[in-house]
Amino acid sequence: MREVIMSFIILLLQLNAYTQSAQKLIADIQKAQSKIKNISYTLQRADTFVTGQVRTIQGKAILQPNLSDSIFGFLFWAKRDDLDREAIYDGRIAFDIDNEKKSYDMYTTNSAIPHALGYPGGQVVFNNLVKLDTSKAIKLEASEDKGFFYLTMYYTDIKEYDVTKRYTKLTVDKRIMLPVRMRQHQETLGKVQDLNYQAKDILINNESGRYDFAAKSFLNTYSQSIRQPSKALMNLKDKEAPLFELVSFNKKLVSSAQFTGKVVLLDFWEVWCGPCLASMPKVQALYEKYKDKGLLVYGITCEKDQLESAKRLVQKRPINFPMLAGNELVKSAYKVNAVPLYVLINKTGKISFLSEGYSEEVEKAIQKALSE
Repeated sequence: MREVIMSFIILLLQLNAYTQSAQKLIADIQKAQSKIKNISYTLQRADTFVTGQVRTIQGKAILQPNLSDSIFGFLFWAKRDDLDREAIYDGRIAFDIDNEKKSYDMYTTNSAIPHALGYPGGQVVFNNLVKLDTSKAIKLEASEDKGFFYLTMYYTDIKEYDVTKRYTKLTVDKRIMLPVRMRQHQETLGKVQDLNYQAKDILINNESGRYDFAAKSFLNTYSQSIRQPSKALMNLKDKEAPLFELVSFNKKLVSSAQFTGKVVLLDFWEVWCGPCLASMPKVQALYEKYKDKGLLVYGITCEKDQLESAKRLVQKRPINFPMLAGNELVKSAYKVNAVPLYVLINKTGKISFLSEGYSEEVEKAIQKALSE
């Protein structure tokens, strides 16, 4: 019994020391980051997505820490090497600049600005290089070899999306005590996503690494883009809905010819689409609210190689409106170039509403169609 107790105490001490070493490493990284006024680097990314797609990115970026910034904690300029587009965040507004078209998009709200990291220039931003984020980690591990420390942060599973084995592993250069490589890993429905960052040619507090965030000379000569749904998609409005016959996830044949006299909402989605999954409970709520008043709802996913993953995902979620296995014909007929796409068909079989992305207008359109 005494040996068991002693072994348990030794294990606790080892775990405590291990945690302390991780906390010490975090403190040392944050100390080095606190001395950064500006930092420039070149970045290489190699990403593998759950779809099996592999993407490589190279580019350059300049980051400037800003303690008062509540979104990123820094300002940035960034550009991919293969595209003549830049991303700028000046602490108030995020810009996506297309030098070829001489145009720009701008994002001004706290909810929209973080999406700037998904646009071409923003994909080169290595945020943990200047602003270490451990806020969501539930477990920390630290190790080292001759040239590097390694900090691994583990996160909780996202059960509703079947996202598991989530972690970020940072490789910290002992010479500068900053992360120079990052691996972000997660698995969805048994498929792996790995995002790998490697920063090189790092210059810290160097005059050549400064950027004038107040200048923004492009505002004088470039025009602001106004994003609109594609003309081909909008041409479907008030037209007869294209006919289709598709098989449901539970192997029943569904023909759109049977929709006459009903109001039908088509929800085009894919398993890799975060906004699609986030809005699905809202679509389910609409189905429950209006199904007894004549509303039919069908989810449609068109990527064959993701069909089994889509089926498993739906099985794990409280979704009971029918799901259909789409194809290239229905995708082309309904001009599906982006998801989620919501198409509302009225009682006469015409398309009365279209929306790329979910909004409260979907419910208003349903109410209007049911009342007609």
